[in-house]
Amino acid sequence: MVAEEKRLEYNDLYFRIIVALIAAHIIVSFGAKESFFVLLISWYYYRSLLLSFVIAFLLISEVYLVTIKLDKNYNWKERTVQRVGLQVLIGVILPSVTAFLLATIYFSFFGFNILNTYYIRFDFPVIVILLILLNVYYLAFYFYRLWQQSEKRLLSMSAHKEDHQKGKEVFVVQKGAKNIPLPIDTISYIFHNGDYNFVRTFEKEDFLITQPLDEVQQKLNDKKFFRANRQVIVNFAACKHFEPLEFGKLELIVHPPTKEQIIISQKRAKAFKEWIGQ
Repeated sequence: MVAEEKRLEYNDLYFRIIVALIAAHIIVSFGAKESFFVLLISWYYYRSLLLSFVIAFLLISEVYLVTIKLDKNYNWKERTVQRVGLQVLIGVILPSVTAFLLATIYFSFFGFNILNTYYIRFDFPVIVILLILLNVYYLAFYFYRLWQQSEKRLLSMSAHKEDHQKGKEVFVVQKGAKNIPLPIDTISYIFHNGDYNFVRTFEKEDFLITQPLDEVQQKLNDKKFFRANRQVIVNFAACKHFEPLEFGKLELIVHPPTKEQIIISQKRAKAFKEWIGQ
């Protein structure tokens, strides 16, 4: 599946840092007898916060890396059962064990036996809950990004379809009493002359059309045709060259040649240059 083969990028470093900081504060302050304001002026709080932040960030990064690895090899939609089992095993249980081992080292460093502290009773359950929530976040984020990719793909397909469908394949033109289906690709330009509108082909044939130029323009592919001015719509393939005029205007030379100059106003000049350079 194209959308899922494309690697999902979480790009959430700042999120992980913030979550690690919040988790560190919760772990340090949870069950503490001191008020929050008393903790803020305590050196012990900041020392514990820093060490807890490091541990929390390592655990969150472990879940992050595990999730990326599993995303590549165990698709949520195609290998659901295996993915759930592995996500629980190495996304929750393994980080929980890591958290316990890191905490054991932490307490041992300060001369405490972790079994004689409140860690297992208070802190460890909080850590496990946070790890579960973190996995839920990555699961939700995964499907959210899939939805985003799907929406972009649909928009791209829709735009491509519109570009493909926009523009008539033929124009019904008139020659005397005859109504003739004229292929669009044979049209050099469409112009207004007197009280009528005409199509001129690359073979220098002129045909009458009954629609006003504004209506004709709406039916043409704007990548192939450009409204040079109020009197002329030109085909990209008919454009030979253009020359600068005073005040930022342009003169467009086309094939077959026109009786009147095709002048592009200063206002339309920029759009024309972008169109001709596509």
